[in-house]
Amino acid sequence: MELISQRIKQKRLENNFSQAQLAKKVGMRQQSLQAIESGKTKRHRLFFELAEALQCDPHWLLYGDKQ
Repeated sequence: MELISQRIKQKRLENNFSQAQLAKKVGMRQQSLQAIESGKTKRHRLFFELAEALQCDPHWLLYGDKQ
């Protein structure tokens, strides 16, 4: 089962963003994004901002499927 942390990292890499670049675009610290991608942080307040920056559907990012 693919986790949200894996989907975030997948989309970040597809968009050719470093962690630092994506974090800056979203308005968070790179260390916070690293914690999300590693699975250490389950809930993050900038979820919709991440989806927008990654140009993906928030539903897919959260659940891994299309509505």
